[in-house]
Amino acid sequence: MAIKSRFLISTTLILLLTCFFSWLSMRVLAEDIIGSWVERYAEKQVRYDKVRTLLPLIQEVNLSKEFANLNALTLWAKNPHDDNLKAQALQETEKFRPRFSDGSYFIALKGNDRYYYSDGEKPINSDYYRYTLDASKNSDAWFYGIMEKNLDLHLNVNPDVELGVVKLWSDVLIREGDEVLGVVGTGLDLSTFLNQMVEKQDIYSAILFTSPEGSIQLYQNEALISFSSLTNESNNQKCIFKLLDDEASHALLKSTYALAKESPNHVETAVVKKDGVRQLASVIYIPEIDWFQVNFIDINNFLPFTEFSGLLIVFAISLVFALLIVYLLLAVIVTKPIAELESSIRALGENQYKAPKLSRFAGPEIKRLVAHYRNISKTLLSYQQELEEKVATRTAELSRLSKRDPLTELYNRRGFEMHMADYMQKWESARTPFGLINVDVDRFKSINDQYGHGAGDLVLQRIADYLIEIVGENGEVSRWGGDEFLILVKQADVASLALISKQLLGKSNPLIVDIKSQNVTIQFSVGSALVQEEDTLADILHRADKAMYAVKFAGRD
Repeated sequence: MAIKSRFLISTTLILLLTCFFSWLSMRVLAEDIIGSWVERYAEKQVRYDKVRTLLPLIQEVNLSKEFANLNALTLWAKNPHDDNLKAQALQETEKFRPRFSDGSYFIALKGNDRYYYSDGEKPINSDYYRYTLDASKNSDAWFYGIMEKNLDLHLNVNPDVELGVVKLWSDVLIREGDEVLGVVGTGLDLSTFLNQMVEKQDIYSAILFTSPEGSIQLYQNEALISFSSLTNESNNQKCIFKLLDDEASHALLKSTYALAKESPNHVETAVVKKDGVRQLASVIYIPEIDWFQVNFIDINNFLPFTEFSGLLIVFAISLVFALLIVYLLLAVIVTKPIAELESSIRALGENQYKAPKLSRFAGPEIKRLVAHYRNISKTLLSYQQELEEKVATRTAELSRLSKRDPLTELYNRRGFEMHMADYMQKWESARTPFGLINVDVDRFKSINDQYGHGAGDLVLQRIADYLIEIVGENGEVSRWGGDEFLILVKQADVASLALISKQLLGKSNPLIVDIKSQNVTIQFSVGSALVQEEDTLADILHRADKAMYAVKFAGRD
C-alpha cells in the first residue's frame, strides 16, 4: 500500500478518534452543566413545594399547640369529672374552634378516657362527648401510644371509625409540667388536602411526605398512604423505600435522610432508580412537624442528549478534510461557547442572567443548546421571581390575618398583645401614661338567641365602629374575644378614662342597632385601669377586668 494511502488511512483513524472523544467530552460537559442546573431547580422547587403545601398544615399545628395551652382546658383535664370546669372549658374551646380551618377539634382526656369532638353542628349546651376510649381496641391505640411515647406533637393520617371520617390529624399533648393530662388537636380533610397537592403539582416532579422511618404520610396516590403509622408494625407500613427499584437506591436514600435530618430545612439530593429511570430525589427535613419531604424529578426530562448525536458526524466530516483546521476551529466552535455557557450558568447560580455570547462560527448544536438554556434560564428566573413575590405577599397577608379579627378588622388578642408589648416598651422609656378600658357587652347571648348569630355578628361590627368613634385618635380598640373588647387610651389620666367610661355607661348617646326592623339598645359593662410603676401588661389587664366585673355584678337597668 502506498505511503499516501497509509497516511490517509492513519490520519482518518486519528481524526475519527478525535471526533469521537470531542463528541464524548461535549456530552459529558453538557451533562454536568444541565445536571447542575437540575439540582438547583430541584432545590428551589422543593422549598417552594414545602411552603405552598405545608403552610396550612403548620398553621394548624401551631393552633393546636395554642389550643392545648388553654387554661380552662388544663383545669378540666386535671379534674375531668368536675362539671363546672367542663362547662368553662368547652365554652373556651368553642370560642377557639372557628380559628381551625376545618372548624373542628377533638379532646381526649386521660382522667376519664373520654373522647370529645366538635365540628359546630351540635348545640352550644352539649358536652360534645362522642365515645369512651378503650386501650384494648386497636382503633384507640393512637391515644395511648402518643402518651406512652410522650410525643408533644404527632401528625398522622387516620380513619376515625366512630366519627366516620378520614383526616390528617395534628395531635398535641395537654400538659401541666411533666404530667400528661390528655391529647387535643384538629384534622384536615384528607381528600381536599390531597386534591390541593395534585392541583399545585409541578409537571416535572412528584411530591410526598414521610415519617422519619419512611412511612408515607401524604402522597397524591391515596392508596400508598400509611394510615395510623404510630401503631402499625413497621413491616406493614407503606414505605417510600419500597417505591425504589433496587437495594442500592434504597440505601442511598436512607443515607440522604440521615444527612437531611442533621441539617434541618437544608435540601439533600441523591440520584436513585425509580419506575425504571434515573430520578433525582430532593430530601428536606421539616423539624416543625418531624416529617421528611421528598421530590422525585425525572432527570431525562432535562437532558436532551439526542441533539448531540449529529455533532459527531459534523466533526467527523470536517476533521477528515483537515486536522489543522479542526484544531483551529475547535476552540471557536466548541470551547469558547462552552465557556460562555458555563459563565452564564455560574451567574444564574447567583440569580443573575448573563447571555452567552456566541460567534457566528459556533456549531449549530451548540447554538441550539444555548437557545434551550436561554429559554430555561429565563423561565427559571421568572418563575423564581414570581415565587418570591407570591411568598412575600402571602407571608404579609398571613401576618396581617394573624393579628386582626376577621369580623371587625380590629386587633385580635394576639395582635393586641403584640401591640401592647411595643407600647409597654415605650412606656418604660418615656413614661407617657396610658390606660386600658375593658368593655363587655351586656346580654349579648340573648341577642344571638333571639335574632340569630348573623345579627350577633352585625352587632359586634356596629360595636367596633361605635368604640372607634368614641376613642378616635386617642387610642386603639381591639376585640379581646367573643363579646369582650379592650381599649388602649394613649396619654391617659384618671379623668380621661372616667370620661370615656361615662360615655360608654351613660345614656346620652347610647348605641342603637337596627335588627330586623327593631331598635336594640346595646349596653356595656366597663372597667378601666391606669398604668402604674412596675406594672406588667397582665397587671393592668387584671385591674381593668376586675373593675369591669364589679360593674357587671353591681347590675344595671
